Amino acid sequence: MQFISMCTVYFYPKANLLSHGPHKFETAGYIALETKSTIQVDSRLRERANWGDLPGQTFDEFVAMWERCTSEPEYIPPVGDSAKQAGERLSSFLTELAQKHPFQSHIVMVTHGGLITDFLVNTFPGDQLDLWHPNFIAVQSQLIPECSITTLIYENGQYQIADLASVEHLESIL
Repeated sequence: MQFISMCTVYFYPKANLLSHGPHKFETAGYIALETKSTIQVDSRLRERANWGDLPGQTFDEFVAMWERCTSEPEYIPPVGDSAKQAGERLSSFLTELAQKHPFQSHIVMVTHGGLITDFLVNTFPGDQLDLWHPNFIAVQSQLIPECSITTLIYENGQYQIADLASVEHLESIL
């Protein structure tokens, strides 16, 4: 696998390291090592909510809460953020990074698929998202597989999707 030059790798490890956290750290660490980049931890890359954050919540209750947040983006769950808040949080972070790093910098963020789709749904019109996948908004929870790469370009204050949920980099190791 060939890596392009990058300046920083950002990620947020979940506090419960038994659930997803170590994978994010391992992924971020591997990318940083291979690209000779620095690693930064940033809480704005956290998922909108995680199972286990609400004491006593069953997995089925978590899934129902998640799906309600997805279908009602302004719904604020008992724990975590609404889908709209999460998307706005990532948008704010991306804009800050675009202003902080030189033009045409390559920045990597290791984060969750839910946060990525929250950002996309809040940033792009539905018809533009449908060009990437039919009925994007309706099926957004199923579109970002683990270890996939979504590539965005930020130019003149506008985001552009260059690639969505690519897994081509995994084909050589499968």
